[in-house]
Amino acid sequence: MGSFKAYFIKEIKESIRNHKYLILAVGFIFWALLDPLMLKLLPLLLKNYMPADISVLFSTFTRDTAFQTFLKDLFQIGSLFIIFTLMGIISNEVYSKNLVFPYSRGLKPAGMVIAKYIHYLITISLFILIAFLTNYLYIIRLFSGGLLSISIVFKSSLLYILYYAVLLSFLLYLSSLFKRSIIPGIITLVFAYSLSILNQFKTIRSYFPNYLFLKAADIKNIFDSSLIPTVIISFCIIILLVYLSILHMKKIDIA
Repeated sequence: MGSFKAYFIKEIKESIRNHKYLILAVGFIFWALLDPLMLKLLPLLLKNYMPADISVLFSTFTRDTAFQTFLKDLFQIGSLFIIFTLMGIISNEVYSKNLVFPYSRGLKPAGMVIAKYIHYLITISLFILIAFLTNYLYIIRLFSGGLLSISIVFKSSLLYILYYAVLLSFLLYLSSLFKRSIIPGIITLVFAYSLSILNQFKTIRSYFPNYLFLKAADIKNIFDSSLIPTVIISFCIIILLVYLSILHMKKIDIA
């Protein structure tokens, strides 16, 4: 418990000092504001360069379209910000030999790993909720029509939080394996983007975490039985990867 509390407070202080909160806020909240504005201005920007019938098509975007566009862009942009901001979540500690003194003073690796994971999971979850709410309030002012409601937005945000919880656990584990933070970053980035290809295969896509952001955009039917294996597998992946991270940090050579 002592190791958890100490490292949780340490992560808060370091995140403030290294501007990680600011970077993640830009990645989520700023994009939540910018995305619908860009979509609203798109017909005006293309008006003089496209045939009238096509430009009219762009001008009929509904609230649903605007929200779905935000979700698609958030997956790409949000993943980049999370991965490159947190790719050194453990590896930086090992590479800089910051763990030598704490380990010598009886640091519990489990407390340290869990504190890091929970701290950034709370941070990411908070920014996602703020971003989704901000985007919703902005969309309803700029667009009309569609089924979008605050309930739909909240359900979609929960699926995104779970998806990024899986991504964070994957990044955490890789960061415990490598001393250079860029390696976990690149591997996680490739993993995140390549796995989305599986959403094209209906028979297997519900068994992979990337199905979460696909269902988040399914405004008419976000929560259904197809999510059951996705949610179960996602939680199993999180528990397994956090456990493996702890196991590896108990054996790692920190000298």
